[in-house]
Amino acid sequence: MNKILPILLLLGVLFHQKLQAQDSTNVQERDVSKPTNFYTFLDNNFEYNSTPNTTVCGYRANLTFSFSESHLLLAEMPLLYNSTTEKYGIGDLRLRYFWLPYKDYSKTFGAFGPSIDIFAPTGNFENGLGTGRWILAPGLTFGIMVADWIQFFPVLSYQYLSAVSGQKSDVNNSALHGATFQVITPIVFSKKVFTQLTPTVGIEDFSKADQIHFKMEMMFSYGFRDDFWINLFYKGAFKQDFHSLRIGFTTYF
Repeated sequence: MNKILPILLLLGVLFHQKLQAQDSTNVQERDVSKPTNFYTFLDNNFEYNSTPNTTVCGYRANLTFSFSESHLLLAEMPLLYNSTTEKYGIGDLRLRYFWLPYKDYSKTFGAFGPSIDIFAPTGNFENGLGTGRWILAPGLTFGIMVADWIQFFPVLSYQYLSAVSGQKSDVNNSALHGATFQVITPIVFSKKVFTQLTPTVGIEDFSKADQIHFKMEMMFSYGFRDDFWINLFYKGAFKQDFHSLRIGFTTYF
């Protein structure tokens, strides 16, 4: 907890500075359907995760800062409860930095940028609240503009997973090197309604190339106002019989 508090304080200061920097002029109409449009916002999600061995539910907060049209920083903190261990607490914290040096939606190739995701093993592994691993995932995002109502955003990422902390006696416990490829696909129905479909294929360990996994993510969003959206999210890894459902709302600043 002593390590988490300075991070939260820093994020609070940055968030306050972002609000102070806003002026009283009218802002441009937001297009929140594209992952390469950067805004400052807070996501509040209530989630339910099901696996063959247990269920984990709780609350997940995502605070995203847009410092400009080219720079974005995301911080995520989950508060979880494991029904099998009957334990609750903080899950694994996540930080993500996204740099977008190129964006021109008038072109077919409309966006490009690198990013890095970092997951810290702050969730208790023994209590089923975290992975016990540091995860580093640098990636590249591309934007393909097909039409105003549909676009494709392929994301290719390398993934490093450290050995599980506290499990050194386990001979099977080792660091892993893998990769994922996903295509974020926004489909826009109107200015207030859009969905995102994201198929993902990945391999957790290059030494086991035959163990390729597939996941599917689906998100439906409805905008009550320009700055307030309701979201319904589902993720399924069907081979592993993993299912995740989130209901939440997003507030833009």
